[in-house]
Amino acid sequence: MSLDDFTSFMTDVQRELDALSEPMTWAEQEIDAAAARHPCVADRIRSSFGLLRPTHPLLRNEMVYRSHCRELLDRVSTAEDTRPGTAAECCVALSEVSLRAPLRSSAAGLYARMWRLAALPPAPMTDGLEHYEAIHGAVIDDHEASLRRHLRQPWRVQPA
Repeated sequence: MSLDDFTSFMTDVQRELDALSEPMTWAEQEIDAAAARHPCVADRIRSSFGLLRPTHPLLRNEMVYRSHCRELLDRVSTAEDTRPGTAAECCVALSEVSLRAPLRSSAAGLYARMWRLAALPPAPMTDGLEHYEAIHGAVIDDHEASLRRHLRQPWRVQPA
């Protein structure tokens, strides 16, 4: 390996490490915030870093990733199952689907619901959520359960 090849390799490694550094910092900040919100289970929350691994490249967006972390850490605080998809993961999946085909009304309602549950910044699509819920509420409930099940991560289990 030449010096130029080695330098290029080290630059690539450094770039990859830098890309991981920010999400790790965000995760630690969300852990600290969750521990402050739930002091009785702070130890359990502090041992949950491994659950916060991003499952999709779009989860490297700070707002989306922080939402993902908050939901998982709140589940940890109440000893809920951490394996089902989070609202942020659902938004990412629905975003991918919407790029391939138009969403049916009930799927658009699900997207708006997940967006709000993820506490992402207001978006025009969430303005009509009440109407979607009134018309398709039961179907949206079924879609949500199905999508969260589909996005389930078997490895994402709370530490003992």
